[in-house]
Amino acid sequence: MLALTARILLTFRGDTLDLLRRTPDANGTIIYPLSRRASIKDIFEGLGLPHTEVSRIILSRQEQTFEKIVLNGEHYEIHPLTSAMPPTMASTLRPIPLASYSFLVDINVGRLAGLLRIAGIDTEAVEPESTDSNTVQRAIDEKRILLTRNRDILKQRRLVFGRLVRSENPDDQLREIVDLYRLQNRLLPFTRCIACNGLLNEVPKDAIIDRLLPLTKKYYTLFSQCAACGKIYWRGSHHDRMTDKLEKIFGYKP
Repeated sequence: MLALTARILLTFRGDTLDLLRRTPDANGTIIYPLSRRASIKDIFEGLGLPHTEVSRIILSRQEQTFEKIVLNGEHYEIHPLTSAMPPTMASTLRPIPLASYSFLVDINVGRLAGLLRIAGIDTEAVEPESTDSNTVQRAIDEKRILLTRNRDILKQRRLVFGRLVRSENPDDQLREIVDLYRLQNRLLPFTRCIACNGLLNEVPKDAIIDRLLPLTKKYYTLFSQCAACGKIYWRGSHHDRMTDKLEKIFGYKP
């Protein structure tokens, strides 16, 4: 039995503070009373912080795993995800890294999927009828980072890589994800299908001319087609608006 006076200290760093359901002191520290045997993961998730938002857990200058059972008097530092510790790099909490950057976008940030695809980032979207369990399993099976504003889904123990998207505006969400994962040099705008995430290939106008509207036939000569769904793209007003958006957010110029 744990004594009634048993407690630990938890000091939260960076934007982990934004997700806590209790207000820490000026140093970001919470005094947490121990009334049961628990892992450090169970404790900080009970305070509102999903484990996917944590990059390091430090105790006496040593990195700990999520399974560490806390003991009376211990003082933990909880560090956030940062661009300095990408998911492609092995760590104590995530010893098996991802081989590349790819994402699974939940329906509560659905517009973000299209923006990431416009930027050329491999991004799949969660089906509206998908359960939380199925969504997590898909992220695991396809080795994707789950992007969502659903805090509870990120607490599922088997999920390794995820991000609780902070921003509400889709453009700000795009900037948030690109900055967090340092994707600026990985952007390949207009190489993926906005509808299905398939890769786009240049296609001769003659090969698809029977699918074009009269004005499109008249005014445009360069076309791309999705290798997966067959959707056709050209550099019309929508392309120009998206180019302006990427330039505004990232300074991208074609």
